[in-house]
Amino acid sequence: MYCYHCGKKIEERKLEAKASSLEANSKVLTASTKVEYVCPRCGYLIHEGHDEQDIKSLAAAAHAEIQRGNNSFAQGMGLTSVGVISMILAWIFFRLSFKPAQQNQLIRTCPEYFVFWVLLVAAVILLGFGLTLVTIGAIKKHDYQILLKDVQNQTFSQ
Repeated sequence: MYCYHCGKKIEERKLEAKASSLEANSKVLTASTKVEYVCPRCGYLIHEGHDEQDIKSLAAAAHAEIQRGNNSFAQGMGLTSVGVISMILAWIFFRLSFKPAQQNQLIRTCPEYFVFWVLLVAAVILLGFGLTLVTIGAIKKHDYQILLKDVQNQTFSQ
C-alpha cells in the first residue's frame, strides 16, 4: 500500500501483524466500514480504492521518490569512487612501507605505514556507506518505476 500524498510504501501485513485493527475494533466495525491507515511520514489517511486525483498525487510522489533514489544512487557512487581511490592510495602507501634499505622488510614505525592505516580505514568506511547508498537508491528507483508503469497502464490497485 502506498501513501497517495508522499508516496511512502507501507507494509500493511507488518502493521497488522503487530496488532490487528480488525480484531482490536471488532465490536464497533460493521461490514461497510472501510479500513484506513495513517501514513507514518506525512500523516495522510490512506484508504483502499482511489480516484483520479489520488492517482495524480501518487504519480507525482512516485516521481519525487525516483528523484530521491537517483540522488541516493549518485551520492553512493561518489562515495564508492572516493573509497576505491583511497583503497588504491592505501595499497601504494603499504608498498612504500617496505624499505629497500632494510632488505625490503615491512617497517611498522615509518610514516607511510600509518598513512596506509588511515587511508585503509577511510576507504572501508567510504565503501560501506557508498555501497549501502547505491543499493538503497537502485532498489527505490526500481520499485517506483514499477509503480509508475502500473499507474500508466491503469493496473494499479491498493
